[in-house]
Amino acid sequence: MHKKMTPHTVWEKTPVKLFCTVGGHPRPIVKWYKGGKPVDPLSAPGKYKMESKYGVHSLIISRCVVSDTAEYSAVATNSHGSTTSKASVTVKSESLSRSLPHMTGIHHSKLEITMLDRFGVSFGTEGGSIRLVCTMVVVPDLPNVPPLAQWYRDDKLLKAGKLAEIKVGGGAATLTLPHLAKDDEGLYTLRMWTKDGTTEHSAYLFVKDAAPSVAGAPGAPISIKAFDINSDYVLVAWKPPNTTNEAAITGYFVDKRESGSATWSQCNDSPVRICKYPVHGLKVGHAYHFRVRAVNSAGISRPSRESDKVTALDPAERERLQVDIIIIDQIISVMKYCSMPSNPNIGYVTLPGEPTDMHASEIFKSYIVLSWKPPSPRGRAPLWYIIEKSVSGTGAWQRINTAVKLQSPRYPVFDLEAGKKYQFRVYSENLYGASEASKPTDPIEKVDEHGVPSAPGQVVATRNTKSSVFVQWDPPKHPNHLMGYYIDASLVGSKTWAPCNHKPYKHTRFVVHGLTPGETYVFRVQAVNVYGLSDESQESTPIAVEPALSNAPHGITMLSCDGASMIIAWNRPKHGGGSKINAYYVDKRDADSLAWKEVNSAPTKTRTYTVDGLTEGTFYEFKVQAGNLAGVGVPSAPSTPLKCEAWTSAVPGPAYDLAFREVRGDSLVILWKAPVYTGASAVTGYIVEMAKKGHHYHPLNEEAIGHCYLQVNKQLQHAGAEYTFKVKAVNAEGVGKASQTSEPVVAKALPGTQEIQCGVDEDTGDIFLSFEACEISETSNFAWSKNYKEISDCPRVAIETKGKHSKLTFVNPDVSDLGAFSVHVTDTEGVSASHTLTEDALNTMLELSYNIRHPIVPLKHQLNYEVLEKGHVRFWLQCLKMSPAVTYRFISHKISHDVNTGVIQMTVDHFSKASEATYTVQIHDGRAKTQSSLVLVGDGERGCNIHVGVLVKALSVGVLVKALSVGVLVKILSVGVLVKVLSVGVLVKALSVGVLVKILSVGVVVKALSVGVLVKILSVGVVVTSLPLLFLSGSSASELVLQCTPEGIRLQCYMKYYTEEIRTAWLHKYAHLIIYITLSKAAEMAWMQIREPSEKEKGHYSIQIMDATKSHTRTFDLSGQDRGRVVGGLPDVVTIMEQKTLSLTCTVWGDPSPEVTWFKNENEVVSTEHAKITLEANKFASLTITAVTSEDSGKYSINVRNKYGGEFVEITVSVYKQGESPPEAKMGGRGATPAPLASKTPAQTPTPAQTHIPQTPTPSLKSPTPSPKSPTPTAKSPTPTPKSPTPTRRVKSPSPARSLKSPTPPRK
Repeated sequence: MHKKMTPHTVWEKTPVKLFCTVGGHPRPIVKWYKGGKPVDPLSAPGKYKMESKYGVHSLIISRCVVSDTAEYSAVATNSHGSTTSKASVTVKSESLSRSLPHMTGIHHSKLEITMLDRFGVSFGTEGGSIRLVCTMVVVPDLPNVPPLAQWYRDDKLLKAGKLAEIKVGGGAATLTLPHLAKDDEGLYTLRMWTKDGTTEHSAYLFVKDAAPSVAGAPGAPISIKAFDINSDYVLVAWKPPNTTNEAAITGYFVDKRESGSATWSQCNDSPVRICKYPVHGLKVGHAYHFRVRAVNSAGISRPSRESDKVTALDPAERERLQVDIIIIDQIISVMKYCSMPSNPNIGYVTLPGEPTDMHASEIFKSYIVLSWKPPSPRGRAPLWYIIEKSVSGTGAWQRINTAVKLQSPRYPVFDLEAGKKYQFRVYSENLYGASEASKPTDPIEKVDEHGVPSAPGQVVATRNTKSSVFVQWDPPKHPNHLMGYYIDASLVGSKTWAPCNHKPYKHTRFVVHGLTPGETYVFRVQAVNVYGLSDESQESTPIAVEPALSNAPHGITMLSCDGASMIIAWNRPKHGGGSKINAYYVDKRDADSLAWKEVNSAPTKTRTYTVDGLTEGTFYEFKVQAGNLAGVGVPSAPSTPLKCEAWTSAVPGPAYDLAFREVRGDSLVILWKAPVYTGASAVTGYIVEMAKKGHHYHPLNEEAIGHCYLQVNKQLQHAGAEYTFKVKAVNAEGVGKASQTSEPVVAKALPGTQEIQCGVDEDTGDIFLSFEACEISETSNFAWSKNYKEISDCPRVAIETKGKHSKLTFVNPDVSDLGAFSVHVTDTEGVSASHTLTEDALNTMLELSYNIRHPIVPLKHQLNYEVLEKGHVRFWLQCLKMSPAVTYRFISHKISHDVNTGVIQMTVDHFSKASEATYTVQIHDGRAKTQSSLVLVGDGERGCNIHVGVLVKALSVGVLVKALSVGVLVKILSVGVLVKVLSVGVLVKALSVGVLVKILSVGVVVKALSVGVLVKILSVGVVVTSLPLLFLSGSSASELVLQCTPEGIRLQCYMKYYTEEIRTAWLHKYAHLIIYITLSKAAEMAWMQIREPSEKEKGHYSIQIMDATKSHTRTFDLSGQDRGRVVGGLPDVVTIMEQKTLSLTCTVWGDPSPEVTWFKNENEVVSTEHAKITLEANKFASLTITAVTSEDSGKYSINVRNKYGGEFVEITVSVYKQGESPPEAKMGGRGATPAPLASKTPAQTPTPAQTHIPQTPTPSLKSPTPSPKSPTPTAKSPTPTPKSPTPTRRVKSPSPARSLKSPTPPRK
């Protein structure tokens, strides 16, 4: 029995999801097929996504196209057989009228669900009730289509019943637990199906013990289950309760009742000390429930929750049942039925054979359980067993089940003496007699093989939230079949312990909730197994309950995989929680399971981790938690399923850890880390792609960059816009896989953002970079980098931070310190800045630093002399200022100074020929010093020569022009300064026109001088050479031409003479357009790109080019061209028998005549004897395949294209063997159902009469010939045409298809 999955009808470019729930033992393997062929996700990366979660298998087809129309099937297979569920998918073209009938049914996987108020950590008490509610917004909200909600406890799906009431509707999902027991404690997860997959929320429910019936009595046991079910025997097991302040448990009583009866009967006369008990003497075929009560010195506990119903049946009968997997309305369930063939083990004998393999399956001090295999053959008569025991070594055998007619191959023995060893044997007996005895067991002694576990190791408690603490511990050295752990808490100073959990917890880390904020606690842990509770661990160090957790990490991605392990990475939490993140914990699970498993019990400090021990071909999900001094934060959302499959690609893997710095309104810096998987050769560079919100990605750099950062400047054209980025690594083999998409970033500076200041300390002369943050937090740090590599313990710099200000000081700076220095502030919203230290700036600051460290006394007047009376000569100079502590030294006599005026003087009383010399005065004033010299030799010049640069600073340029020639000034000053001071005419006389053209714009020269003036000043040859630049630049533009590109259509023109004065404007139908202008190295070119052109882009285009003198116009008419297209003759699907001849023929059209290319499975078909390609009269195209085989099956396509665009049409060919029934054909997009093709002559030439004309002609931009008339009414006909279940497969656009990177599909 099976029913088809619900069919789907969707529009182009929308996703579709097919799914089914699979069950069975052993677990079935599910494979997906499209049209009978396996779906391969690698054949079209990103196209198909297969998921397997919690037994739900799904196939997601993203951005459907018409060719995705097919019948899809899921085949589930295990060792007992296989079964198939099918669903048809119909993709309708967007070109079809929106007036088509709407779909009447909406599946719950098409709903958009947003969770609002979510249930949190909850607390309940045994015997009470509790409701977990999650409100949500559902779009569309339809009363008859409620969302699909599934509830899980500890990764196990809950079913509605008397213990769990599930309700969905009214904008909420509710789980009600009306009869709480400690069995209900655990992690509850609500999972909702949405159009994007699933969304889920989880929170913990704690259930404490109810008040005991007797003071001091223990709590009730937990998790009562029945195992090893036989026709008169069941093994009941449970978990012990937590005991904190109560007396130790001394044993347990097991009770049973028949289903339908309210009377309980006790199974054991004395308490059993372990958490297992064999119940025998059951009635064959009767159903039973069991419960357990714990006993200590104070009394007996409340009874546990009763077990599920079990039926006493012979397991041999179960082995004769077969399991088949049946799909019923998208859900695969298990159906059991009795085997019809005869069982050879029954045989036709009368006396049964002897039992075999007798042994003790359970050995405890309280009892042992004997087990054996039934005889073979067993006979057809009813069978029972007789058991005998013997004290080892005596040889005397005694029957032990005299009062019980045993029908199961299990039997518990209780009355054995301690210290003695026994042997056992068993007979099988029926109404015809007894068999031989089985082989005796080995000697068995009634003694416990194991005891309680050893105590857990060190317990560490860390802060989590204002009412919770994260506790982790080391597992016990001797677990002895560990069941889990109990965690207890106590206030510091109190001797009273309280249980933190009431059901054994399986992991070694636990979040304790419900604590009192501000109080200080200690914690201890006990291990649990079937024998009871271990000794308590040592107490943890006291910890105060305070909130300080980090947020969840995000962006989990796979960096490499070798088939047995994966390297994964993730992004750090957005907020660290007030302390440094020093640990990460990784969990994993199979994609088809809800059970999470720890990957690293010891924390990792890095944000990458190698996960070992994986199974190749299996999909895994991961989640990560971050830990800091306060504890471990909430886990991240589960990653997308990642397939464990060895990477063998020659190109690199993805870069990762994308981050942003220095975000401003028009610039930002993006950083990333190099890929872990490098491919076949080393990574040589990176390509960065950017996309504005709502736009497509485009590369920012044409050539790969060699470092792991990029400064984005001119590309950010809209301040306040939102952008995302991707990075691709490049090696010698090509461009690798794109990184995970970055977090969205808004091009906007934070309020109060400041830049890095560079300067020299006025007191010390140190060169420094300083930054003042606009915001910081208590845990913020200033992280400095050079060329975006963090500076750590570098002897060349010293970093000092105080408050919001951080200062980086250079130690002995030189050219090795040149580069881009940046700083970012952690735990903020992206506070950062950068400064590039250039060589010129460094030299200037080094000079200033030298002057500060080696200061000079500023002089108002240099050393001079004055001839006095009596032949005395006075030497003097004047300082701008000096202190009373000034010292100086003249090499002569009569030296004095005046502090107020700053004059230092020396008088020479007898100046003669012998006094001719160089006179120098040296001055020291504090740390500053200077000297000045004067040469007095014969008639030489007095004083020192002054450098022209000093004159420029001292005098205005106008004064210099009068004093010096223009030629001298050109050598001294920059031409830019001269232009401001001198007229162009003067410069023309002094400089060449070539120099002027380089210095000044052509427009400035034209406006300043007429041609006549130029002729007078310059030679005619020079003017003739220069004039084209002035007057011919605009007229040198070529006519507009059209160029097809992968993105669409480009209109462009070339300009032989291009100057900065040229301005351009584009018009479409005489309205202005926003365009792009690019300048190439060979020739200047203005262009306009039309991306994804449509009918509205048709019309008259023109460009206006304005040069220094007038405007020039170039035009182009884009309304009369006709792209290449297929006008009829091809079916959607072809079915043909082997050894027949297949002929695919169609009529093509285009002006100019189009090029025709045939493809098979996206690979170009080359004309051969087997597959012959012809094109007659540039109109009739055909592909003829002789003697077809199964290898000729596949997806064929024809690409018809000219310079104005083209069309891409696909045909599916299916070849079946002779004698087989033709496979079911799909209805075509034009409403025709193709029949299997008959044999055709290979040499047959198509004629127009033989060409199939479609019912509706294909629209075009402009057709030079009339369209063929449709034999059926068109869309405007009063009588509507029947709608095809499959839309047209055509892609009609004057531009290449999106999937193509060239006018024709590339070869693979």
